[in-house]
Amino acid sequence: MFGKGISNPRLVLITGAGSGIGRATSLRFAKKGATILSTDINVESAEETVKLIEAKGGRAFSYKLDVTDNDAWQALAKQVESEHGTPDVIVNNAGMGIGGGFLEHTKEDWDFQMAVNLDGVVNGCRAFAPLMVEKKHGQIVNISSGLAFIPFALTPSYCVSKTAVRMFSECLRQELAPHKVGVTAICPGVAATKLLTSGKVVSKTGFDEDVQDRAQAVVGRFVEKIGPYFASPDYIARGIVRATKYNGGVIPVRPESWLGYWISRIAPGAVRLVSGQLTPSRANAVAGVGHKIAGDAVVDRVLNVAETVTGS
Repeated sequence: MFGKGISNPRLVLITGAGSGIGRATSLRFAKKGATILSTDINVESAEETVKLIEAKGGRAFSYKLDVTDNDAWQALAKQVESEHGTPDVIVNNAGMGIGGGFLEHTKEDWDFQMAVNLDGVVNGCRAFAPLMVEKKHGQIVNISSGLAFIPFALTPSYCVSKTAVRMFSECLRQELAPHKVGVTAICPGVAATKLLTSGKVVSKTGFDEDVQDRAQAVVGRFVEKIGPYFASPDYIARGIVRATKYNGGVIPVRPESWLGYWISRIAPGAVRLVSGQLTPSRANAVAGVGHKIAGDAVVDRVLNVAETVTGS
């Protein structure tokens, strides 16, 4: 029923291609000879990815795209079809994260998380799947998450959005299989990307918003510096390319994601017990105690040192 995937795609469109997993995946497919359509809401970042590809002798084009805008997707599909033809592969990678409990989310927070992580994927499939079905050829890769297997009270909107992406991908995979179009859900584990610095924290930690922003920037820079040694986006990109080749269904990438995948099936109660220990109220209480003990002056000095060390 399900096809063999695409080994050497000619044309690949990637969202969120301006950094992290999107950029690494762009470089990986370009290395295999594909022309890359680099899309990002920050077109300058998309253009930088194009330059990196061209510097290595590859071919790429950049496009500005807000994945939450269905009309923009439809316009892009028409433009791409006119200028390049139908992509062999689409990687719906663009995403963001919001940290904090459900009761700390506003409706706007929740809706925005769903708009980017879920609607962005659905919009991409709505725009390009019909073209692939018409050609009876194509592979759609949707980026879910290892947290699609594990309930985590500190990131409920993120977990829900990524779990929905996984299930949507499985449903679409069944629908498109008779038309020789594959659909894959990639579920990455930890990756050193800009998710930490581009996301939003809504937890009530007791710290001023400026302090939280500074701390988030420090953590982001720290991950950026040491992340490639233990959580390289390229590791995820290799998994994406491999899954495209074999038309994988739901593919965990990295050991922690595989662990979550299997334990959630073998012992779901244990997963709930362990993940349920870290709740928003406990996390906020710990942060609040730390704030009271250290005080604003100490926190400021610590952040100053951390910013110097990380170059934030």
